[in-house]
Amino acid sequence: MKKYHSHTLLYLHETIDLGSARSEQFVAEFTGVYHPMMTELGARLFAMWETTSYNGHWPQVTIIWEIDAFADYARIGRAQARGGSHEAVAGKWATYLRDTGARGEGRIMYAGRSNKTLAQLQDADVKAGLVIQEIMQTKPGRQDDYIRELERLYVPWSESTGKRWLGSFITTFRFNEVIHYWALEGNWDCFENHYPSWKDSPPAEIVTWMSVAPALRDGWEDSILAALPPSPLQ
Repeated sequence: MKKYHSHTLLYLHETIDLGSARSEQFVAEFTGVYHPMMTELGARLFAMWETTSYNGHWPQVTIIWEIDAFADYARIGRAQARGGSHEAVAGKWATYLRDTGARGEGRIMYAGRSNKTLAQLQDADVKAGLVIQEIMQTKPGRQDDYIRELERLYVPWSESTGKRWLGSFITTFRFNEVIHYWALEGNWDCFENHYPSWKDSPPAEIVTWMSVAPALRDGWEDSILAALPPSPLQ
């Protein structure tokens, strides 16, 4: 059973297919309309990435907002709803998305037990200009188990090969989804410097991980994402 760790924050995750808009146009509208509204409502921009070619669905943007609690989610929802304080601005953003043919998917997530907040990542000078996103389908109800074993077996090895674990997020209203983020050391240089991650044979901890992980998951999809200008971890 998934657990809510009281010290963690909530995150709003948006995946937006850009339609006819270029990412530069999207960023301009985001910066002028959507970002100021969300900031006024107490949401902090955690990340804004676009999918790169060759690995992932594109053109697509991923936006993650950090909020403190469900009370903040309620305030954002009320403000953007009909009759709310920010109805007009929310409507302007929605009209832009409609006019460009954009479509999207939203998730409410809470952080795994070891995740660091945006402020903590910034204090540690963590950079996330290029990341791997893994959207994982776990066995039903095994999200926390999966993250626990990931931390124990996979994270130490991964970080030794240039992929820093930014954290794992559990989708609140789904029973079998975890999303992981890995920041690539040196951005694109990480592939040149560290891939393939093992040469002749995998190390012992990866052999163990590959025997444990299949019992906890049903599949996954990964993408390589690059930071757009508003993203704070650059």
